[in-house]
Amino acid sequence: MHCNVVVVGSGAAGLMAAIEAADLGASVIVLESEPHTGGSTRLSGAYVALCETPLQPGTRDELYEDLIHSHHEDCQESLSRLYVDEAAATYSKLETLGVRFVRTFRFAHMSRPWAHELSGDEMSGGAEIVTQLEAAARARGVRLETEARVRRLVIANGEVTGVAFEWHGMAQQCTASNGVILATGGFTRNQDLIHNFGPPGAEGILPLTGQGSRGDGLLMGMSAGAGISYMTMGVAPTAPSEPETGKGAMVLYAGAIALNRDGKRFCRESELYIDTCWALLKQPGAVCAQIYDSRMKGEYEQTMMGKVLTGFREFQAPTLSALAMQLSREGFDAKGVVSGVERYNGQLGSGGDTDFERRHAVGDSGPLLPISKSPFHAVICRAGTTHFNGGLTVDTAMNVRDVYGNPIAGLYAAGEVTGGFHGAGYMSGTFVGMALIFGRVAGRSAALA
Repeated sequence: MHCNVVVVGSGAAGLMAAIEAADLGASVIVLESEPHTGGSTRLSGAYVALCETPLQPGTRDELYEDLIHSHHEDCQESLSRLYVDEAAATYSKLETLGVRFVRTFRFAHMSRPWAHELSGDEMSGGAEIVTQLEAAARARGVRLETEARVRRLVIANGEVTGVAFEWHGMAQQCTASNGVILATGGFTRNQDLIHNFGPPGAEGILPLTGQGSRGDGLLMGMSAGAGISYMTMGVAPTAPSEPETGKGAMVLYAGAIALNRDGKRFCRESELYIDTCWALLKQPGAVCAQIYDSRMKGEYEQTMMGKVLTGFREFQAPTLSALAMQLSREGFDAKGVVSGVERYNGQLGSGGDTDFERRHAVGDSGPLLPISKSPFHAVICRAGTTHFNGGLTVDTAMNVRDVYGNPIAGLYAAGEVTGGFHGAGYMSGTFVGMALIFGRVAGRSAALA
């Protein structure tokens, strides 16, 4: 095989890179290791944090300040600036590709509702994005091959000139005259990498990601001498998940509370889910139960998260006491659960949550309601992850840099395989956002190389 640009991976980053490169006249081949396209993006709610759009006219400087704050002032700031500078143009590009956002939300660390949401009427947000992007890529003549797992970069005279991959059991090579773009996702399903880079116990974090998140692109980049950024602090949980099914559950954002095995709350549930998960890891058995009533369940099911994060094992009972008895068979203190809910309800009825000063269902949005309308529900959760933050070092052209800071000729990267943008923190809507925005930049850079 031969082309101008090879893209490894078919999530939002890879497909957006392929479209951008094709629009600039490059011939493009996308190689996807799994039987289906879409990667982890397909599984996501696909909130996208953007500025200066018809739905959110807030400025790039405002979004930039929020990004730096959410990253705990510890990140590669040039990438944050690139993100906001490219945000409006990316929104416009998505519209031309048939991706339609309908509303915005304000999550933790946001001074404005930056997070753009799709309707979710026909499919979940992430599935809608990759479906539209795949159709657009194919319409531009991009060749997409599934079950084509890239194993090695081909390097000649210090320049990346192609890839070696396995395709239907056969060894193949593809040369690329302009360059290779790594868009392989993260390494949430690679226990060796998690053990090497993560803190003790990180191997127990449940992955809520695509099956291809094995770190292939990270390893290939490192084999070419690439530097890595924020790997250790980037290995962190992000979302509560039900351990039996591995499904994420975020009813907290519809007003649920989180109780540990003793029936005690341990966090402000409206905060960013990574903070909830860090607190969860410190609880007895590193387990909690999200407790909610029928109103919250109905509200959750109407949100994009509720449409995507489904299928978890859910407990239901006509009374709170009966629900607590069910949880007692799972290792929870029944009296403690009842007491924990009653304490929370009592505080809401007498001025507000005094234990953790929760004021809204999520971030600064949504009223708090007592857990009082039958039937009552619960889902048991451990700390899961939708992504890791660390990855290959890149510059603002998405050119991968080596361990000395020099560009590696012919090698680009975008999406979760890269590091530096999020640094030490995270804002909701910026993982799919960075995949789309930086995918465009990578495709542009490779096509014009």
